[in-house]
Amino acid sequence: MRDFTQGNAAKQIIVFSLPMLIGNIFQQAYTMADTVIVGRFINGEALAAVGTAGAIINFLLSVLIGLTTGASVLVSQFYGAKEEEYLNRTVSTSIIFMGAFSIVISLIGVFGASMLLKLINVPSDVFDDAKIYLQLIMGSMIFPMFYNVYTAYMRALGDSKRPLYILILATILNVILDIIFVAYFKWGIPGAAWATIFSQIVAFVLCYLYAIKYLPLLRIKKLIFDVKLFKAVLKYSVPAAIQLSITSLASLTITRLINSFGAVAVAGYTAATRIDMFAMMPLNNLSMATSTFVAQNIGAGLEERAQKGFRSAMLFMVGIGIFVSALAVIFGKWMIGLFVDAADPSSTEIIRVGTEYLSIIAIFYVLFAVFFSFNGFFRGAGDAVIVMILTITSLTIRTVSAHILVSQFGFGPEAVAWSIPIGWGLCGLFAFIYYKKRMWVGKAVVNREAGSVTESGE
Repeated sequence: MRDFTQGNAAKQIIVFSLPMLIGNIFQQAYTMADTVIVGRFINGEALAAVGTAGAIINFLLSVLIGLTTGASVLVSQFYGAKEEEYLNRTVSTSIIFMGAFSIVISLIGVFGASMLLKLINVPSDVFDDAKIYLQLIMGSMIFPMFYNVYTAYMRALGDSKRPLYILILATILNVILDIIFVAYFKWGIPGAAWATIFSQIVAFVLCYLYAIKYLPLLRIKKLIFDVKLFKAVLKYSVPAAIQLSITSLASLTITRLINSFGAVAVAGYTAATRIDMFAMMPLNNLSMATSTFVAQNIGAGLEERAQKGFRSAMLFMVGIGIFVSALAVIFGKWMIGLFVDAADPSSTEIIRVGTEYLSIIAIFYVLFAVFFSFNGFFRGAGDAVIVMILTITSLTIRTVSAHILVSQFGFGPEAVAWSIPIGWGLCGLFAFIYYKKRMWVGKAVVNREAGSVTESGE
């Protein structure tokens, strides 16, 4: 566990974020293994199937991850305030709630697969494969859910290394199983899904065993559902869940737009967005690290220190944004080519679509860095509502802009890439004004002096 209320602020945030960054690299490799191996060892249509099903999976999973993210902020605040009893009861309450909710999400994914795929206009030639992949992954959603619960709470306590080690192991296992099931056993799409499921189960089991053995604060001897703390958890979790679910909903809307251009366009877009996720990982990680740092210091009543750490993180994020932009522009075409077999008749067009998308979006990563640095600060300060509003606004701008560019100006799939930085820029500007006016002050659930739940959290 790590106490962020003492020591060099900038160094702590950077050091804490590094294991998270490495972990997310493996997390994306975890996801990317399916798409790369499917694209190279099956065909472009299979790549499109995994991409379209993945958009729905991300939507349903994002609701659960949002609930976990919100609750972890409360855990950080209680940890900073040294309120161990409140912290333990918060973990117990959130586990009961999110476990039940994950079962509901799984049922929706399994029994509503066909309906969900039809809603996003999945091309008929990839529909059956997408349905199989969706049903298998969603049916086992409880495992990645509880893995994310425990890793989020570990990080909330300042431990970002152990989740990394477990994730590395699970990712290596996923890649090995992908190769065995898809390349050698020729199980096709189901093989890719089962490889992911088995590795997720391993990740959850290892994470749970470590948490209950080495982190006493996360050890639940008796499950307790505290109604008062449940309301406090919802105060953070619901805005985060709404934010992430709307983020994924916007992505689904965009996916539906991309689907209208056919399977080849979907495959190119899928490959490009996988690389885009990699490029933005360092910025996402620093935003998360900033949230934990700010939450602990706000919980301890150290507002000035919280702001100092935030400013340092923003400068570092801007520098990283410039660096990853250069890498994506220079090596984009080569990276897109990794997702397809050169012998595939559609490979040239898939690479063209993917490269065009990536070369546009990469130019604007600095805007993303500024926007998400503010989001990290506001979330840690307890102002989850403004983070939700900013994210929803950005995505609304993106979605509307993309459809206008296609319908009114005749753009192709590249319209999506041009629409994204418009939202980042406008919402980043509003976030700056909101921060300078100190409209985020007083939003923390933990009382600075007493370390207890305030009336706003009841």
